Amino acid sequence: MKVLWLSNSAFVSEKTKATGSWVQPMADQLATSIEMVNITDGIVEKPISSNFKNIKQWIIPATASNYGQEASAETCTIVKDIIEKEKPDLVHIWGTEKFWASIYRKGYICVPTILDIQGLLAPYTEYYYGGLSIKEIFKSIHLKEFLMPTRTLFHKKEVFRKRGLAETVNIKSFKHISYQSQWVKNYISFVNPSATLYPTKIMLRKAFIESQTWAFHNVGDSPIVFSTCSAAVTYKGMHIIIKAIALLKSKYPKIKLKLAGNINVGNKLLDGYSVFLNKLIKKYGLQENVIYLGSLDENQIITHLQEANACVIPSFIETYCLAFAESMIVGTPTIASFAGAMPELAENGKEALFYNSVDYYTCAALIDKVLQNRGLAEKLSENGRTRRMKENNMDTVVKTQLEIYNEVLSYECSISDL
Repeated sequence: MKVLWLSNSAFVSEKTKATGSWVQPMADQLATSIEMVNITDGIVEKPISSNFKNIKQWIIPATASNYGQEASAETCTIVKDIIEKEKPDLVHIWGTEKFWASIYRKGYICVPTILDIQGLLAPYTEYYYGGLSIKEIFKSIHLKEFLMPTRTLFHKKEVFRKRGLAETVNIKSFKHISYQSQWVKNYISFVNPSATLYPTKIMLRKAFIESQTWAFHNVGDSPIVFSTCSAAVTYKGMHIIIKAIALLKSKYPKIKLKLAGNINVGNKLLDGYSVFLNKLIKKYGLQENVIYLGSLDENQIITHLQEANACVIPSFIETYCLAFAESMIVGTPTIASFAGAMPELAENGKEALFYNSVDYYTCAALIDKVLQNRGLAEKLSENGRTRRMKENNMDTVVKTQLEIYNEVLSYECSISDL
């Protein structure tokens, strides 16, 4: 079998700090059983091919319209030419956040194709403000937004909505779609009821699977709470966890909230939401308590998870949540918002603790509960890691993906024989 991927990232030898970090580990494992080709876009003048281990990789120049959702005719033709040259049995498109799905919708891909849902745009739009009040939204308007009104949260949400409309049109064009959670299946079942849907599994990075398990350590007055997100966006809920930490400071004066990701770092002009977060931190006197870590590689994330007393995932919406799964497999006691697909990853009270997305009081209470109750913390740690080791087992993930490929090809062959 030869499978060609259209994905958002190039495979590299360096440890990645980018999102979508389950894709490369999946490719590494699949390439031991099948022939693989990966196409992604990059800053190149013409298509460039190279080999990454035993995977052929193409990096292409790409242009798109409609907020990046619609590939240009030139980009479509480049992809079509590479597919015709490589002659794959099947094309696998990773995600709807960029223009790859539009290439299929426009008819430039004429071999069996499956779309895998990663993050989604359209359903996220309803949760975009992350529970911020109108007053708080206006407080996020600062110099950058006055200079560039398109940077306001109001405008960003509208762009998100328009991208979601284009995404929906693309999703409706596919016959085969794979999903990572029941939450995604529920959504896709209404958007494209005629598609055949395939449950798939997430491949966690090997470093997390092989990591030393989290061990309980005394809290004192300086516990460490860890959280991470890809960027400072409202629906990731950073303001909720900051408010929760503010409630806990009276009991734990030296509490540390360590935030990983591309959040509020560097010397560039900050966006309004980042300024809002900084003002929130100053309002509650948390300047010494909140630490921005910047983007981290896998080993750095693991180290911070092991050093933390708890991990909090405050997102308002997730189609799966890699950060949640990674925290669980390291064994760090995890507290998460009961939102999107996240309740599917763990059983409340046994493998993680959940709170209502906007309820920072309960978030704070659950953090305190984990800090004070060693038995609970160790139970969550052990049970969480056990579940992830089972559900994210590398052999099971690969077996499932190969079965999906075979099912798609068998279906397409049976249709062509009619």
